[in-house]
This record gives sequence, structure tokens and C-alpha cells, in this order.
Amino acid sequence: MNTIKDVLVEKFKDVFGYDPGDVYETRIRNARSVICQEKYDEEDMIEIWDTSIFSNGKSGLVLTVDSVCVNASENFTSKFIAKYADIDYMHIEEDSFLGIDTSSLDLEMKYGVTYQISLEDFDKEDMKEFITYAMSLYTETVELEG
Repeated sequence: MNTIKDVLVEKFKDVFGYDPGDVYETRIRNARSVICQEKYDEEDMIEIWDTSIFSNGKSGLVLTVDSVCVNASENFTSKFIAKYADIDYMHIEEDSFLGIDTSSLDLEMKYGVTYQISLEDFDKEDMKEFITYAMSLYTETVELEG
């Protein structure tokens, strides 16, 4: 039987076109402690988008088995953990300021908060597709259990 991580890894490969994962221990350790705020183990992590200056995992985005974690000062919402099950819906806010793209993927949470992902290291449509799929896994699980 496939685990949620196995299913999400397959979806990741389908959407982004490459195998997720990281083998650089320093980046994994720092992403766990800083980006994921010590809430996830390495086994829970699917992919790290590292935006730190030294590529050491202290800034960026991490996809986990049940959340998207962000800690990046250049991001609109600089630090958050959004559980897939808590996201109500998403939309892409396209905008620019003085000719600079300021578009974001907006995560509208069920409890009224909006988190914005504005990092430029990935395609926002692809990220939206992946997160939508992850959300559906948790919605189906809740409905099956209820």
C-alpha cells in the first residue's frame, strides 16, 4: 500500500518533472530547524527550495507530507506553515510594481488568514497544482474517517 509520501512524491515528479529530495545534510538539518520550525523530521520532507545565500537551507520553501513551510524574508509572508488540510482555496495574484513581477500564489486558509508565496524559484501554476492535489488527499481522508 502506498503511503501519502509515496503518492505525493509521484505527483511531484509528474508536476515538476524531476525526482524530489535532497542529500546535503546541512541543508536538510537547517531546513528542518529553520524553515520547518522543528515540526518535521527528514522523513516527512518531500522537497526543499533553498533560497539562502550559501545554499544551506536556512531560507526558502519546504514541501512536507502534510504542509508547505516557508521562511524567506523576500517572500510576501515571510514565515508560515500551512497544512494542506487547512487551506480553503488558492489563487494566483498577478501584479507588478515598477516593472518588477510581484505575483504570488495566495493560500486562503479556512481560519481567515492569507499566506502568500512569492518566491521566484518555481512556477506558481505547478505549485498550485501540487498543493491542490495534496489538499485533496487530506479532504478524502477526513471524509473517509468521518
